[in-house]
Amino acid sequence: MAIRELALYVSAASEMDAECELLGRMLANMPKGIRWLIKRTPGSFDPAVVDLETLRQSDFFLLLLGMDAVAPIGIEWREAHHRVAQHYCYHCQDRTPSPAATHFMRNEGIHWTEYGTPHAFIRHFEPRLITELVQGTPGYGLDMDDIRALTERLAELEADDDEHGVDGEADDDRRRGAGHGGVILRAPGG
Repeated sequence: MAIRELALYVSAASEMDAECELLGRMLANMPKGIRWLIKRTPGSFDPAVVDLETLRQSDFFLLLLGMDAVAPIGIEWREAHHRVAQHYCYHCQDRTPSPAATHFMRNEGIHWTEYGTPHAFIRHFEPRLITELVQGTPGYGLDMDDIRALTERLAELEADDDEHGVDGEADDDRRRGAGHGGVILRAPGG
């Protein structure tokens, strides 16, 4: 099996750590034939640290916006908009945007996908990414085993959405408790 390396550049402030953690888990569960190189916005802004070359060479660009549009997100977006074919822009609607974020959202000509929770973000992003990977091959160089595994995962996600909805809130509820097993304890005399 040939391993294909794909690059994802994530433009996100530190307030988006929960989303980024879930994103990392999601990518780790992709088929074994896909290796992900993930680059994220530097923690503190220093123009010398912004890795525009890696951004330009990325297969995908993901912009996550919460309360504030911190530097260098604007630089990253402008570069990605012109250089990266597949870009995805998400805004957490549960966070009140700062004046800078509001200006950025209104004036950059970005089509935003709104979401409420980190789980809702993943529930929306994962099928979009999988669909692109399947439809974009042979350009992404995936083999038939990878495509089959991705198609099966997409079918699982669609079945789950049909059963529980796509808002992501049901996902939070399902992950609590014993899952498929458990022990029921009875009170004495009960």
